[in-house]
Amino acid sequence: MIVIELIRRNQIILGMLIALCLFVPWEKRRSLFWLRAIATVVISVGITLVSPVPLPFDLLVSLLLTVLAVPFCFDCGIKHVLFAATCAYCVQHITSKVTYLLLVLWMQVDYTFVFPNMELLSLGLLVVANILVCIPTYFLGTRRMLEGRELKFDSLKLIIYTGAFIIVAVFLSYYAEEALDVSSANYYIGYTSLNALCALFAFLVMLMNFINCRGESLAEAKRTLEQLLKKDKEQYEIAKQNAERINIRYHDIKQQHNMGMDAEESAKLDSEIDSLHTLYYTGNKAVDITLSEKAARCAEAGIQFVCSVDGSCLDMLKPYHIFSLLGNAVDNAVESLSGVSEEDKKVIRLDICRKSDMAVIRVENYVKNAPALIGGLPVTTKSDRENHGYGIKSMKNIAEEYGGTLYIQTAQHEFTLIVMIPITSEEKSDL
Repeated sequence: MIVIELIRRNQIILGMLIALCLFVPWEKRRSLFWLRAIATVVISVGITLVSPVPLPFDLLVSLLLTVLAVPFCFDCGIKHVLFAATCAYCVQHITSKVTYLLLVLWMQVDYTFVFPNMELLSLGLLVVANILVCIPTYFLGTRRMLEGRELKFDSLKLIIYTGAFIIVAVFLSYYAEEALDVSSANYYIGYTSLNALCALFAFLVMLMNFINCRGESLAEAKRTLEQLLKKDKEQYEIAKQNAERINIRYHDIKQQHNMGMDAEESAKLDSEIDSLHTLYYTGNKAVDITLSEKAARCAEAGIQFVCSVDGSCLDMLKPYHIFSLLGNAVDNAVESLSGVSEEDKKVIRLDICRKSDMAVIRVENYVKNAPALIGGLPVTTKSDRENHGYGIKSMKNIAEEYGGTLYIQTAQHEFTLIVMIPITSEEKSDL
């Protein structure tokens, strides 16, 4: 009973510290983390036990302790500290309101059982409420936001405002609850409505913080994709110049080959011709340049590059979009095959064709282990997830810019990437 009483008296700070676990960057734990964590709990409980501050002002003490606990145990910036503390405050507020709502409703059904066992039942319901609130919050929110990445926020002011809003709301709800007339016939209706409103407000504040973080994450991803596309555009111009130089050199060699020369000189020219990049003539210059460059990379990696390409069906795409789209697809396939030792499996098949009113790009390659898919896109297997996995996202954005789509199939160690883009009416009239 002593332990139960200790937990009950410190349920606010303990609830905040438990909720804090949902929002902190676990990959940035400080040295001697567990010693720091234990010290945080002991010190926080000790302070709240001896603190002379009455309700509801003791909530400010608990919030301050929560704010201090984050940088003490984790290496993160002020924005993440305030985000974690504010969200933990919201979760604790929601769970406490849900707990007492359930108790009040239960008392309406069986008052003689609930009232004598109020302390034990409130603790049990508090545990249940934490499970019901924390598990969905983790899986639907923080798991995706925090895994392997640093949080970015649109506005520090918004984090401060939301923290101030929830503090003010807690104080107002406390005094509004104190003002309720217990003897009134509508007391329980008023109590239930007030606490439900407080829980809803805390949820909305936490949601605002998630949106604040999510908005900046999307903006940063957009900037990264734009930078990658700009880089692809620059690389395309370089590849285009290289292709022109190769074509000129190839033409010169052919002219020399047709001239009279001895066997030794002819052999040297044949060797130089073989060393040039493979030349493609698909009906689209951007496709030709891209395939020539990627074929050379495949040859260097010992990978067979098998193509069946009608480049003319991609005439509606900008050249650097073609370079980025096909280049990322082949680069991903090459990287996937880099750890494969069996020669017969080191094959990339590229097919570009026209089906009805659609241009279809299909890339197939062997994979040892099929990647997990989230939202139809593969999850990068690299440890630095924040800075990887943008290749396919970039391809998807390009396809969608032309009204198309991208999807992936994985079956029996076969990875298939398919891009479908509508052929415009102007392009169809030229076919």
